[in-house]
Amino acid sequence: MYIRWIVRKHKNAHALHMKFHDAYLVQSYRDQKGNPRQRTLAYLGNLREMEDEFPGIERELFLLRARRVLASLPELSEDDHKDVLDLLQEVAPPLSHEEITRAFHQNLYWYVYSCHARGNPLPTAEEIDLLIESTKETFEEMTPVLSGK
Repeated sequence: MYIRWIVRKHKNAHALHMKFHDAYLVQSYRDQKGNPRQRTLAYLGNLREMEDEFPGIERELFLLRARRVLASLPELSEDDHKDVLDLLQEVAPPLSHEEITRAFHQNLYWYVYSCHARGNPLPTAEEIDLLIESTKETFEEMTPVLSGK
């Protein structure tokens, strides 16, 4: 198996700096006459490239969708699943710790800004702890889905 990447440019003149990278999971095989053939097993999603880079949120959303598609393919072994993810991550690496921290900080900024703009109070430390705990519980519930198990 391998990943076939199809690259499409955006058709909108105002978004010429954008390209779409469509990922297909493809299997090579030989037909009854022994001729090499390929068949598409699944469409894994697309990844937007903007100004010659794949923004972090684009990579993360692409990998999340691709994991869900892979989890829906019962014919893939765990090793196949890992190999395909490794191939995808060569093009769309997962977020680094620095990128995650930066995204978290940007979300906190947006949250504080939104509360201030609407006259809402900021949450207390106790409320923040409750939010974190409820997020951990949701994450634990979602872990099998995200890992494809």
